[in-house]
Amino acid sequence: MSRKTKKRLLDAGTYACLIFWFLCIALVLYVTVVNSLKTQAESSISFLTLPESFNIQNYIEVFHRNGFVTAVVNTTFFTLISVAVVMVFVPAVSYAVNQTFPLKTSKFTLYYITAAMFVPFQIVALPLSMFMKALGLGNRVSIIIIFITYPLIQGVYLCNGYIKTIPRELAESAYVEGAGTWKTFFSVVYPIMKPMTATIVITNFLWMWNEFLISLMILGADKDTQTLPLFIYSFKGQYSIEYNLLFAAIVLSSIPLTVMYVFLQKYIVAGLAGGAVKG
Repeated sequence: MSRKTKKRLLDAGTYACLIFWFLCIALVLYVTVVNSLKTQAESSISFLTLPESFNIQNYIEVFHRNGFVTAVVNTTFFTLISVAVVMVFVPAVSYAVNQTFPLKTSKFTLYYITAAMFVPFQIVALPLSMFMKALGLGNRVSIIIIFITYPLIQGVYLCNGYIKTIPRELAESAYVEGAGTWKTFFSVVYPIMKPMTATIVITNFLWMWNEFLISLMILGADKDTQTLPLFIYSFKGQYSIEYNLLFAAIVLSSIPLTVMYVFLQKYIVAGLAGGAVKG
């Protein structure tokens, strides 16, 4: 088999995988949007059929459902507070590990932090929630602490490669001019890390907004602190599921994420590409 034939087969396989992946995503979007416009009776018959008439009453009912506004406020509060800290905390830790620690200590600390990437979150969720409850910090504080600390694992791994592309001479010149570690970081290093910081902010915003498992374990059925994923979960009853309202709630909760991702996706590509230059 010639090299040209192999390349054609490889390209065909790649395009086939992309088309299959596109169709899977399109099917999920179709089912979600179409069923959000159906009545309860129509959605219980089939997920794939079109509704007799497009019914936006589902969205109105979800919006006026008790707990929806509270869930939006709680989710926004938890996410924005956590992201605001993460966007400074993760690059600062990464800079300290990479450029201020001795070489052996830097490598050990980096391996120690990133080793947690190989432990599935579902395994640590239960002991983590039990530990936070034992501290007695309260539900809101516990969620925020987890949202701030868990992104450190992947964030340090991504920032490590990006920081290595920054010439050490920039930081050294700042030190020569009398700048301390913090001033050097915020005035020299942090502005250069803007693409990677944006990547960390966007990816973790998506995770925090949609996080369900740890919120369920810590917040539980508390209506005053429940988040959007828990609110959506409330449409599942003991004997039935309100599919039309559930899908409508999913669409409403996805709107902020979709808008943000459309306008900021270029930063994800730029940040990941920059972090992959030198690892």
